[in-house]
Amino acid sequence: MKHAQLTAALVACLFAFTPSAGAQERFFVVAEATAPNPDGNVLEVAAAAGQFTRFLEAVEAAGYAETLRGEGPFTIFAPTDEAFRRMEQPEWTRLMDPRNRDELLALLAYHVVAERITSESAGARMTRPEAASGFRLTLDGRDGLRVNDTLVAMPDITASNGVLHGVNDVLSPPVMVASR
Repeated sequence: MKHAQLTAALVACLFAFTPSAGAQERFFVVAEATAPNPDGNVLEVAAAAGQFTRFLEAVEAAGYAETLRGEGPFTIFAPTDEAFRRMEQPEWTRLMDPRNRDELLALLAYHVVAERITSESAGARMTRPEAASGFRLTLDGRDGLRVNDTLVAMPDITASNGVLHGVNDVLSPPVMVASR
């Protein structure tokens, strides 16, 4: 979806309806979003989108920001603020503790692929690109774009050094189990 289309869709969602007699009045409000400047890097574009504040906070806490401001190209399956709200608060607090920086970095790196992947380039097929963490993601473009069975909610947000795809889940890397 192009940025103008995204903005138009958000504006279209901004409405109020007149309640029937005796019903309570309801208002649905969508905050105004700034159309991201595709000339900015992936972090600047994420900040302009306004939906990734917790992701950006985590990137800074993990010391990953300088890397993601680099040349790229990067594809980031960026968890939205909604995704982080659904994460258990004690888990968020634990990950943001500086003692757990490496674990936070590994989690974030699982959301990053060192190539430019758009909905169009993903095509109507399944692929398994390697995330920056070393684990593979499953991308499925056969029915909308999905990453690890999670539908991409905000696809193809372009940046100078890559592309962002907003996802409403924090992706979990595979768990390594040691044999006894």
